[in-house]
Amino acid sequence: MAKPLVFRYGKTELSFQLDKLDRDKLYGYIDTEALDGQSRACQLAILGSDGKTLVGRGGSALQYVDPDGNYCARATLKPVSPEGKPLTAVPSSFSAPIALEQRASVDEYLSHNVKSVYLLTPPMGADDLLKELRAGAIYTFGFSYRGGLNPNVGFLLANSEGTPTLAIGQKANLSFVRLAELADPEEETVVEEGDSDDEMDFGMM
Repeated sequence: MAKPLVFRYGKTELSFQLDKLDRDKLYGYIDTEALDGQSRACQLAILGSDGKTLVGRGGSALQYVDPDGNYCARATLKPVSPEGKPLTAVPSSFSAPIALEQRASVDEYLSHNVKSVYLLTPPMGADDLLKELRAGAIYTFGFSYRGGLNPNVGFLLANSEGTPTLAIGQKANLSFVRLAELADPEEETVVEEGDSDDEMDFGMM
């Protein structure tokens, strides 16, 4: 069984089991298999830079190099921001209980691009929290599945059926576009004499 996600609600710690909700479970999927002339399954290969060498699965790897092209061990690299400031990795959200202290509005939730959704199985003793979620409460917190430098934003809420749900996403960068000048709906349009569509010369067509 997968490791549970623990929430601290007040002074109580509640362990929830996660079940990822994905498109395959909702709509099913089709797996396309490529076969050769003898009905054998084909495998993906990479064509080498010489134009004739085929590299099969497991025959290639990635490595880090410095600006001079020299190999760099990953342990020697230090992450920094675009401004050059050091970055500190966050731990996995499964390593310690997540405190439910900050609420989010519906507008705040909708301003995020949700990339993952998990249905949660509540434990015994979560009735007060479930009642609050089903009444419309949304809790938000930082979330990182495995830990790393770029944590996501988590939202704990209830779906339309009352099932506790965990939505994971990132803040959306929305840019609103409008016309440079808005037309005045009360402004009358004046048609000068000679400009009417009724006076079109069909000989011009």
